[in-house]
Amino acid sequence: MTTTRFARLLIDAADTLADASDADDAWMRVEAVAARIGASAVNAGAFLRGAPGIAWMRSTMAPDWLDEYAGAEYHDSDPVLQAAIAGTPPPLYDVAARARDTDGTPGAALHAGMLRHGYRYMLTHSWIEGTTGKTLALATEGDPTDLFGHGTARALSAVSAMLSLSLGPPGSGADAARFFGANWQRLSVRETDILSLLAHGLNEGDIADRLRLTEREVWREIRDAARKMDAHSRDQTLALAMSRGLLRL
Repeated sequence: MTTTRFARLLIDAADTLADASDADDAWMRVEAVAARIGASAVNAGAFLRGAPGIAWMRSTMAPDWLDEYAGAEYHDSDPVLQAAIAGTPPPLYDVAARARDTDGTPGAALHAGMLRHGYRYMLTHSWIEGTTGKTLALATEGDPTDLFGHGTARALSAVSAMLSLSLGPPGSGADAARFFGANWQRLSVRETDILSLLAHGLNEGDIADRLRLTEREVWREIRDAARKMDAHSRDQTLALAMSRGLLRL
């Protein structure tokens, strides 16, 4: 790929991603840029470092495939997802090659489904923001090394990094149906208030005084929020809520 073509790709991506008004607008712009570089689908996810939980995930893969993926709970055995949670996602994942390796195992159905929908390769880019690890995965049907010849790896790395900077947490208005593999339920106003105050450094007693509640009521709200997010501690509940953009900070 010539320098001029590479520069044009970066300028086009930057122009498309600029001035996104919110998380959904940014996501639509990421989709558009990904399509221009030959990706048939985009997946993005955030994971708490040092914890098994998924903070949030979203995808532009075919709805029937996402329904199958969620229904069969493929997220429990998806090697790309598990590697992303561990912080070591593969830069290039050849689905067909892995399908041959996993024949006769639980992973066989996952790989067969991906191939059936034309997701032959997965290209991933990961980055860290505070206590949260994030991964962007682009699915392609054709060999990604053929997209731009010898400059493909450089182009995809640069554009993926640019795309990743445009992806933020989905926020409180997100539709649960778009987040697979994560226990996604909206928090109540009171749960949001209490977790927001915790994030500002107040303890349970301070929060009880400010909101005119008992400490037991405060703890009950925290427990209910933890249950909604499948969190196992107060700190994990707070970290998940912050990484999803649910709090008023």
